[in-house]
Amino acid sequence: SGWKRLATLALKTGLAVLVLAYLYRHVARTWRDLHVQGRTIQVEPVWIVVAAALYLAGLSACGFVFAKVLAAGDAPIRPSVAIRAYLMSHLGKYVPGKAMVVVMRVVLTTPYGARPATAALASVYETLTMMAAGAVVASLGFVLSPAPVQLIPLGVSIGLAILLLVVVEPRIFPSVAALLTLPFPNVGPEALPRLTHRLLGISVWYSALGWILLGMSQVAVVRAIAPAGVAPGLWPVVTAGVALATLAGFLVAVMPGGLGVREGVLMAILAPAVGADTAVVSALALRLTWVAAEVFAGAILTVARPALPMEQSVPVFEPQPLGTESIGP
Repeated sequence: SGWKRLATLALKTGLAVLVLAYLYRHVARTWRDLHVQGRTIQVEPVWIVVAAALYLAGLSACGFVFAKVLAAGDAPIRPSVAIRAYLMSHLGKYVPGKAMVVVMRVVLTTPYGARPATAALASVYETLTMMAAGAVVASLGFVLSPAPVQLIPLGVSIGLAILLLVVVEPRIFPSVAALLTLPFPNVGPEALPRLTHRLLGISVWYSALGWILLGMSQVAVVRAIAPAGVAPGLWPVVTAGVALATLAGFLVAVMPGGLGVREGVLMAILAPAVGADTAVVSALALRLTWVAAEVFAGAILTVARPALPMEQSVPVFEPQPLGTESIGP
């Protein structure tokens, strides 16, 4: 009915305004932090574009995991739809509490056939799997780097990797999911995607690829502000720093987008590799680069909306001349 359409439009508009308001606040605070540091940045724009492209490629790899988990549910949707929802939902992480990300993924996938509860559970599973893969990548990065091993970050990474891999184990996650309270009526075990060890392996593999691309995004940002860039031998520790810092920012749920937490951890890990000054500026510049990439992708994907299933299969009725139909009894 008309009032339901208006209510839906008002709800979507309200969510968009809320996300954009927090996003603007987030960018303004990051820009202010740069000025507080008293830094003037000389940037090579080409490398910033490369960094943004690497970031979106990394997110797309993780979005593929979201698509695979959704495909294991009762109402799978096209991978392109799931990846689109995944990319657009990252704007929701700037709203405190992280719940807006799940809301946006549910809103963006259910019109294409996904079950709301399944989309929410798939989002939770993908997030935990991504975090587990990030902890594994961070652990390997610290071990493989020729720089002196940073024992505390390494220990934290290994601990998180073990804990999160246990949580996403297909026989254990259903018990974890049962503890979640979802705002959907009549949600039972059937809403949970069919999780297997093969799906877990694929999820960790593609999520790890995504983390490596995110680490290369930081390498490109450093190259954009420092002509010397990062020596290839130090790329593993940079990637490890990005992964661990992002995990730390996510775990501190009260900070939108991990603001401040991620930068602090990243600066501390990068300083021995690229120098304290470059670590400070590149960590803040990475934040702005990723935000700009998310806004750009969100704008493009808002316009490039896939056709809804009903729009693809609307039956066409043509009038028949009178008398051509067979008349039954």
